[in-house]
Amino acid sequence: MTAAPKQAPIGSQGVLRLRPTAFDLVAHYEPSAHFKFTRRVRNDFDVLADEYSRSTWLLGRYGGRAVMQTDIEGIGVACRVEIGRLVLRRGSQFASIRSAMQMFREAQDRNLASGPITRIIVHFHKADYRPADRDVVRAVFNDVFADTERDLECAFLAEEKGRLELGRCVEYQTLTTYLREDGHYHSAHRARIDKVQRHLQQEVGRYENHRFFLRTHAPKNGNVPVIDFCYTGESADIRVEAFMEGYTNEKVQFVPRGEYRSETMQFTGLADYERASRRFGKLWIRQSDIVRRLLPQQVGVLYLFFNEQMQPELGRAFTWDEVFERQRISNFISRASRNSQTYLDMVLEGLVLDRFIESSGESFRLATGFEAFQHVTFYQLGEYRKRQI
Repeated sequence: MTAAPKQAPIGSQGVLRLRPTAFDLVAHYEPSAHFKFTRRVRNDFDVLADEYSRSTWLLGRYGGRAVMQTDIEGIGVACRVEIGRLVLRRGSQFASIRSAMQMFREAQDRNLASGPITRIIVHFHKADYRPADRDVVRAVFNDVFADTERDLECAFLAEEKGRLELGRCVEYQTLTTYLREDGHYHSAHRARIDKVQRHLQQEVGRYENHRFFLRTHAPKNGNVPVIDFCYTGESADIRVEAFMEGYTNEKVQFVPRGEYRSETMQFTGLADYERASRRFGKLWIRQSDIVRRLLPQQVGVLYLFFNEQMQPELGRAFTWDEVFERQRISNFISRASRNSQTYLDMVLEGLVLDRFIESSGESFRLATGFEAFQHVTFYQLGEYRKRQI
């Protein structure tokens, strides 16, 4: 006979101990120069808010009744809708959070907001430490905002404590592959891609019925990977191929639309390849389901945990002195910072907080699961909708 798990009572009444979770959800809408927050819009929104109102026994940002705010952005007005949800039992999480996101969608569909939804943000206590609660939020997001079957799953961008931005991300390669630069994406092709992109921007009308992308080939024996410029449309167009070769010196290959749609994993958009091959600026790195930004200074310090063959030394613990000695002779650290102890302390602290590195006393090592960290691009909901593959 299996014993039932004990649950801690409160007082003498035997009431089960509950662990309530307060969720604050915010939706930002695209600004519009034509939107007016008129009395009719306010009244219609109040009716909608009443339909989705849920008691939370709280006020302000965690109140259970939706509130719409307006912000000035450029020459337009942007709407922001905020609503709170109080969840007392784990089984009611999905329905409670879904009602809030469904209300965001209803405000958009009924033309009560300034435009389509561009961003969704959720706040709750220790959000980046509670994967079970994130799983529920992800399931709701995928259910409410799955416009097409090809939409990617929800991802969370963590930039502030207890605050997660919901969106979708496109995977490129592992973080280790990016650091070694031995995958499909290589910076040697950036000049060629930039030239093609600038030509396409200058000649929008000429290529409006065609879409351009790349077919990448895996590198062999450590060489630079080969890429093919491709295009698709109703049919092959000799004029398109002649113009592209004449202006950019690149020969483009025609791919039928059926092949492009059925084998889309073989192709990469020009913008995606450009982002994935950058060797400057911030990176988006996905750790399980959370995306974090990796600063250029942090990228340089991560190289200190690689050996001479550019392999990550997983599981090996380094003392602070060993890391500092590697920093002094590393070509990945700027000369002005190589002898700075303060620089190393500050960067290591940030890497530990963002869980790229684990610390124990005075020793440091690459975080558990580092080999699975993915280099990605995070798209807000509105950016993903406008994204051209």
